[in-house]
Amino acid sequence: MRHLHFTQSLEPLQGGGLGRAALDLHLQLLADGSVSRLIATRASDFDRAWPETIQYPRTGPPKAYFAKNLWRDAHELLAGMDVVHGHGFYVYPNWAIGSRAISKRQPLVYHPQGMFEPWILQRSRWKKRAVSILFEHRNMGRCRLWRALTAKEADQIRQQGFTAPIVVAPNGVRLEEFDVSSPATNSHPRFPWPDRAREKKRLVFMARLHPKKGLDLLLPAWARLKQYHADWELLIAGPDEDGYRATVETMIQDLGAGDAATLVGPVSGTAKRDLLQGADLFVLPSYSEGFPVAVLEAMACQTPVIGTDGCNFEELESAGGGWLCQANVDSVARTLQAALECSDSELTERGRTARKLVEQRYTWPAIAATIRDVCQSLS
Repeated sequence: MRHLHFTQSLEPLQGGGLGRAALDLHLQLLADGSVSRLIATRASDFDRAWPETIQYPRTGPPKAYFAKNLWRDAHELLAGMDVVHGHGFYVYPNWAIGSRAISKRQPLVYHPQGMFEPWILQRSRWKKRAVSILFEHRNMGRCRLWRALTAKEADQIRQQGFTAPIVVAPNGVRLEEFDVSSPATNSHPRFPWPDRAREKKRLVFMARLHPKKGLDLLLPAWARLKQYHADWELLIAGPDEDGYRATVETMIQDLGAGDAATLVGPVSGTAKRDLLQGADLFVLPSYSEGFPVAVLEAMACQTPVIGTDGCNFEELESAGGGWLCQANVDSVARTLQAALECSDSELTERGRTARKLVEQRYTWPAIAATIRDVCQSLS
């Protein structure tokens, strides 16, 4: 079966978890012997490449993801494809590729990746309304299959009034990326802090620096607790989006947390693996997520996780791999306090449980097989 995927970007900041999930599904389909191609846009200075992937240079407004040659090439890109996968909404590739697929009556599969979450629906409402009128409502209405990350997201799709079939298949991780042991010092030349693995335990936040990720919840909670847990430090990793890092820096200083919180910038590849493997605890206090890959990556590194109910990951707590809290400062603080008071042996055991859960349910071979099998019915 021949699959064509399109998404806004594969860059860490502009694509985020959306681009990463599209790329991982595409690569797994290729590894399984399917024909697969992935289309995205890119900034002029982004030079990473992957097999069977075409990235068109972007021009124009930054949030439109406009690439002038994409419409020109759409007919050729779609030729011979059995199913077309749209990852995300409201951007130019959805018009250039998605609308053309609808016109050619090729099956369109939509992957919302959390975009029907209430917190997300309230953002940029006028832009979304305008784009829906232009093309996106038509695409959604004629979509042949929806892929939901969770049962909750499946309900959200139905609440939007769409009646096409839904397959529930979460995001996953590629375990081989996290199975190489880090150096004993847990250090990396890209990290801008001295190695202190034997001096302090590490609480790690890793996500793009954006208001929805909940740093305005984490930092006040951490400021309350840090004086009682001087053997811990908070490391905040991730790329800056729209200048939000400056806001985070101001929060850290205003809360008096500068002695126990370090901004380390974006990390990727082995640097990211080393950071997660060297962590004693991972935290993602998001207001809203689809199904966060960063949480799965931490779990793959045997690191226990604190997440909010906005992370849509109830199994995290029920299976014993971490803790869940509500997206407010008091709840984050209470949950963080409980985790920081755990013994080393309990943290280690919860990390092992987290890894087992990923191995059992959240790897790409099984997820891709589920999606591929359902897509067979569309041709």
